[in-house]
Amino acid sequence: MNICLPCKSALTLAILAAAPASVLASSFQLLEQSPAHLGKAFAGTGSDITDASAVYFNPAGMGQLDRPFLTLAGNLVMTEAEFKDQGSNTNGALGSTKETGFIPNFYYVQPLTDRWTMGFGVNGPFGLASRYDEDWMGRYLATHSELEVANVNLNFAFDVNEQFALALGINYQRADVTLESRFDSTLGVNPNPATDSSAKIEGDDDDIVADVSMFYQPTDSTNVGLVWRQGGKFSLKGDAEFELNSACSPGAGFPTGAPPAPTTGSICAASLTAVTGDAAAEVELPDTVTLSVTHSLNDQWALHGDIAWTEWSDIQTIDVMNTGNNATITELDLRYDNTMRYALGVTFKPAGAWTWRAGIALDEAPQKNAQLVNPRIPDEDRTWLSVGFNYEFGNNMSVDVGYAHLWVDDADIHNIDTQTGHTLHGKFDSKVDIVGLQANWWF
Repeated sequence: MNICLPCKSALTLAILAAAPASVLASSFQLLEQSPAHLGKAFAGTGSDITDASAVYFNPAGMGQLDRPFLTLAGNLVMTEAEFKDQGSNTNGALGSTKETGFIPNFYYVQPLTDRWTMGFGVNGPFGLASRYDEDWMGRYLATHSELEVANVNLNFAFDVNEQFALALGINYQRADVTLESRFDSTLGVNPNPATDSSAKIEGDDDDIVADVSMFYQPTDSTNVGLVWRQGGKFSLKGDAEFELNSACSPGAGFPTGAPPAPTTGSICAASLTAVTGDAAAEVELPDTVTLSVTHSLNDQWALHGDIAWTEWSDIQTIDVMNTGNNATITELDLRYDNTMRYALGVTFKPAGAWTWRAGIALDEAPQKNAQLVNPRIPDEDRTWLSVGFNYEFGNNMSVDVGYAHLWVDDADIHNIDTQTGHTLHGKFDSKVDIVGLQANWWF
């Protein structure tokens, strides 16, 4: 079967919803759902219950908030990835992507009875954004990527007794994807940014998923949280648009019909026509399991820990389909592995209105094989270092501020296109800075 190269380029992006250009958490997972937890590198997320973000991090702990509680937050994520060439054979400039994204959070907790508590939240647990120049060396793999997954969460928690609580939640998730790349109109004969054509795809889908959680207090000074969150299954469907370079149109050395051999003086080595149509791909987001522990040393000091497992291994080979003729356009060999995240944090609350936080975390990447890495996934292991604070205004309001810097290991890439001979060989030097601001009200 003939494979449409521009189709392959653009639709590969559609199912690389698992492909971040800026590594924030494991692959394209976004932990930035609470500036308060950000201040301690997201340690103790399911055991340190201080505000309404428990709706997301551990709904079973919502009963610890004995009154209506509202939390509004925003996280500013500043990412940068710079490509360093080590022998690529494609004409073009060195590439980099530098993006600033905003991740909002909204949570509300409402006690219903002495034992029942309801929680409602809106956030964005997955996402990515990247933009490379259209003349960079890896333009045939990626230029512009944007993924947004919005999550609306409703939870109900039941306090079994004074020590133990359970919760069940339902989540509506909506995924929107916009992805762009260039493709080589010469099919490797004379690759040049001036003769490239373009590909763009936009798609969306939604799903309903669940979460189950537990909160346990074995002693007055120790809390334990355990949370399972289901990953959504999305059938991404949308429009694929391809614009052929005007220099490669019929009459400009680009004949119609079967692909000819390269002709003298022609910049186009084969016959491609502008393709526009429907396309689809199935993507399953990962389940996550998080175990959290908080232990108070005394009235002022507390230690927090998180161990989180993410089931990225659900993403292996993904078929990209042409919905018009049900043919396989291409198969993506991602071969993701499951990942672990380890976080340790501390809080200090002296007498007065202030609470101080700090934390460190180690976060694994699901794919580090240079031959499988894509510029949309310059992903590697990363180390978090975070600080933050909470300040209480009177008896019913407080503010949290958090900051984190991520050191990202260099991501090697050695991507070879066997059809055109293009090779992207080098490494990505990435870094991330995150600032979060949160306001809390209780009534």
